[in-house]
Amino acid sequence: MKQWHILICIFLFSCNRQLPETPSTEYLYVGTYSVRGSEGVYVYQFDRNTRSFQGIQQVEGPDSPSFLEIHPNGALLYTANRAGIGTDTLSGSVCAYRIAPVSGQLQEINQSSSYGFSPCHISVDDAGDWLYVSHYGGGSLSVFPVREDGGVGTLLDSIKYHGHGFNPERQEAPHIHSIQSLPGTDLFLATDLGMDRLYFYHCSEEGLKPATPPYMETEPGTGPRHFVLSPGRNLIYISEELSNTVSVYSLNGTESHFLQRLSTLPADYTEPNTVADIHLSPDGHFLYVSNRGHNSLAIYRVDPESGLLHLVGHADSGGKVPRYFMIDPQGTFVLVANQDSDNIVLFDRDQETGLLTATDIELKVPSPVCLKWLVR
Repeated sequence: MKQWHILICIFLFSCNRQLPETPSTEYLYVGTYSVRGSEGVYVYQFDRNTRSFQGIQQVEGPDSPSFLEIHPNGALLYTANRAGIGTDTLSGSVCAYRIAPVSGQLQEINQSSSYGFSPCHISVDDAGDWLYVSHYGGGSLSVFPVREDGGVGTLLDSIKYHGHGFNPERQEAPHIHSIQSLPGTDLFLATDLGMDRLYFYHCSEEGLKPATPPYMETEPGTGPRHFVLSPGRNLIYISEELSNTVSVYSLNGTESHFLQRLSTLPADYTEPNTVADIHLSPDGHFLYVSNRGHNSLAIYRVDPESGLLHLVGHADSGGKVPRYFMIDPQGTFVLVANQDSDNIVLFDRDQETGLLTATDIELKVPSPVCLKWLVR
């Protein structure tokens, strides 16, 4: 009887033991401008143990798939393309791709006109229902439903803006540059670099409706480009392209209040520069902003109490014109896409200090513009 009791205990113990977790597979998707031999979207698989990238696919579509977005379900990818479809030269386009569950490769679902000139940014709301497309050249935004099969649906609504801003050369007209949904709401926020505004909208199946108030304003001539939201703090950090600054505002619904504005450049730097991308570290302790001209990432520590920024230093981007960069989900490294030197450089990130250290790991990609990371 004792032997049976021992065998049963062993069996129950083995059933309750947790099986080892299946190692994650990580993929990098790169959007490019169609120059210097670029072949569209580049797909890589990343081995974290060896810190190596293996190219697994190059996807040709409409020219210059310059911005990418991955659906919240991790099974779909969308591209905003500067080129139209077929003979359409007046609009850009949007493409939807299915991400293969095992290989991470892309399979096209469908294409659509973007219904605007020169799309520069695409995003999906948190629920995965709507695609938002920003048009820099045409100063407009478009919204599409996501079809059941993940494809781009029929255009829901489009808004064309009018007017001009403070800077006669760069703000001669509206320039919608990025759009994000506000978590937990039906609102989204669109930056207008040309008018120094960020517009609030409600989005539903009936179309777009301006919120109240309809927009928040930044300092004239700053040129808001991209932004990130600080979870749990009701703060928004904005990269301001024309003034080479990063600003901090409190954001309570659609009510905003200015808190801080800092330069992204060293005090002694006097050459031309424009600010581009902005990201928070996964733990929210550090903020990074890319400089095109100084060719660097500005590094800020986020005050744990107020959320205000303190400059830590700058890291050389390892190339020319760092248009976009990304921090991996674990916060251990940063990838910088240098548009004009055709390279993507990997940096080690110190999670205690926020500082970056260049490695010898580099990808050669013609005119890399946008980086998206997928973990499976």
